Amino acid sequence: MRKLSLTIIAFAILLSSCKDKNKSALLPNVTGKSGEVVLVIEADQWDSNVGMAFKKQLSQEYPALPQQEPMFDLIHIPFSAFSNIFKTHRNVVFAKIDKNLHEAKILVQDDVWANPQIVVNVIAPDESSLEAIILEKGDLIVDRIFKKEMERYATNYKKYQQIGIADRIENKFGIRLTVPRGYTIDVDTTDFIWMENRGRGDLVQGILIYSYDKPEVELTTDYLFAKRTQFTKRFVPGPNEGSYMAVETESTPFRREIKINNIDVIELRNLWKVENDFMGGPFISFAMIDEKQNKVINIDGFIYAPQFDKRDYLRQVEAILNSVQMPVNGSAN
Repeated sequence: MRKLSLTIIAFAILLSSCKDKNKSALLPNVTGKSGEVVLVIEADQWDSNVGMAFKKQLSQEYPALPQQEPMFDLIHIPFSAFSNIFKTHRNVVFAKIDKNLHEAKILVQDDVWANPQIVVNVIAPDESSLEAIILEKGDLIVDRIFKKEMERYATNYKKYQQIGIADRIENKFGIRLTVPRGYTIDVDTTDFIWMENRGRGDLVQGILIYSYDKPEVELTTDYLFAKRTQFTKRFVPGPNEGSYMAVETESTPFRREIKINNIDVIELRNLWKVENDFMGGPFISFAMIDEKQNKVINIDGFIYAPQFDKRDYLRQVEAILNSVQMPVNGSAN
């Protein structure tokens, strides 16, 4: 009887999941630009500490870019203006006061009016607790919206991925990346691959993958940057004789340790430059340890976009890095 009950429960969960997927498939596609967030908030709250708290969190400076750019482009509207035009937006955040609540809370929903959409409800009994939860949990809101943006890129990339390039990367490094259409391999040599996607104007989006024996010393930021420059000096030349890509030493790096697809990753962000030239831009680097091969594997995404804002182009590259799987460790699907 217990087995029968468990079977019924499992079937009910599966049926519910199928219904959710079917519902999402019937919804219209999301609207709005990548990186935009519609904040639905009353005017008096927007002009208060609540609005300041939202701006502090959602419009915080994007790390390690050459010029200041916000984490998200914030569009604020009152509830009376939240019409069908805004209901299909990709990222929607509501700021609500509910005096019946005992404490503030955050509710996250997917695909409410469009697909693939994220809707974040920040609800509190009063303005003071609303401000407090935004300041306390703002990083979680940012993280959920950011991950949704990464998921959207990943879905599109899988539709047009280049299996041949992904196979070459896996054969050489033991990792799997989703490489979208447009990328070509510039250099493929021992322990190093450089591929690029060239866009309008002078836009270049690049991926560097390189590996080396795991050192006895700690993987400090300086060590990882020095290793990066060792490879780029050899394999990523600049336009002039003797010029090459290097790490900008005058800027402040960003570092954190995270998990990507069950892989422990050291994430680094900084600026790159070309020695003996004037080129430069932002980059993001993932360092991972392959214990079976006793190697450090680095995936490095960079952009060169002198005429454009950098954030969204770097995010597109970052989505490729976030697709990393390590089949040798059993992480790949």
